[in-house]
Amino acid sequence: MPFGDEDDPGRVLAEPSPDPAPEIIAGSRHRSVEASPPPPVFHPLAYRGVVADWPVAWREQWGRRANALEESGLTWRDAETQAFVEVWTLRRQQQSAPSPVDALAPLNAERN
Repeated sequence: MPFGDEDDPGRVLAEPSPDPAPEIIAGSRHRSVEASPPPPVFHPLAYRGVVADWPVAWREQWGRRANALEESGLTWRDAETQAFVEVWTLRRQQQSAPSPVDALAPLNAERN
């Protein structure tokens, strides 16, 4: 006894091929290469050479700030970098601001 859909002339069933289509193989190879990105490249931390030449008080300030930033959730690299930028900026502002003696120098030069 035939079932209703066995003899349906509109359907043609394809037999499965033993070998997958070449485009599938090429696509799967390509995806496996993209799935594993290259390992990260870590460059030397350039600011450390600058910090090494700082006076001890500056280095201590940088280290304490980096520790505080790391405790707040930053990675150690980001914390050290951020601390460097902050301390460097602060020190540059302090060095560019004239000291009281330097501010009076033009007045003293006029008197002489």
